[in-house]
Amino acid sequence: MYSKFGFLSYEISHIIRQRFNKNAESFGITHAQWRALVHLSENKNCRQVDLAEILEVKPITLARQIDLLETAGLVRRNKDSDDRRAYRLELMPKALPIMAALWQITDAIEDEIFAILSTEDKSFLINQMEHIKNNLVINLLDNKEQTSA
Repeated sequence: MYSKFGFLSYEISHIIRQRFNKNAESFGITHAQWRALVHLSENKNCRQVDLAEILEVKPITLARQIDLLETAGLVRRNKDSDDRRAYRLELMPKALPIMAALWQITDAIEDEIFAILSTEDKSFLINQMEHIKNNLVINLLDNKEQTSA
């Protein structure tokens, strides 16, 4: 029998993104832009190229997202004082109330998902998912080191 884990995790993730996008339409923010805002809030004043690496997207893909966020007044590009070819990204104050509302959307989606699980099952599932992710990241880093050696 084939494992369904990868397929199911993709499907669940896809459904979550669809729900988020539908609920966030009124803010004009997509799930991809939301991810950029969240990571930017956790990595203040980071270079645009570094944020693309964190998000695991091509720099040109992120540039389009940042263009839209900048037009909306949520993000500002600042020239990097050390590298005139690079930009540092700044989260604008206007983004904070929008992010708070988007967190409420994500919390509501999560509540809907976890409503079918007991508190113990929810805790167990989250712990296992974190364990899987951490091990995958460690294995990925080990593989990168082995291929570069």
